[in-house]
Amino acid sequence: MRIDKAELTVKGEFDQRGKFGLADVPSACRRFTYELDLQSPEKEERVVELLEFMERSCYATNTLRQPVEVVPHLLLNGRKVAVTIGSMNADNNAERTSARHNR
Repeated sequence: MRIDKAELTVKGEFDQRGKFGLADVPSACRRFTYELDLQSPEKEERVVELLEFMERSCYATNTLRQPVEVVPHLLLNGRKVAVTIGSMNADNNAERTSARHNR
């Protein structure tokens, strides 16, 4: 497929009060939107098929669409330090994933 130009713009929506601890809101993005600006002599149907394929096979997009476990490891001066932040998130994500699959 011939593509002469491709420009991708991604935007994330979030409440900054959560980032700074100013309100009881998550410090995470609520939504990502993207705009793919292509220049191509290909037929519209072929370009749409390509985008659909990219959506199905993109690791980044698919990871953002479903909760994943985040496991932190901290080495301080060469010594491993116990961190429990990630285990709390993993438990919450596992509960949401389980609930979604049981519907």
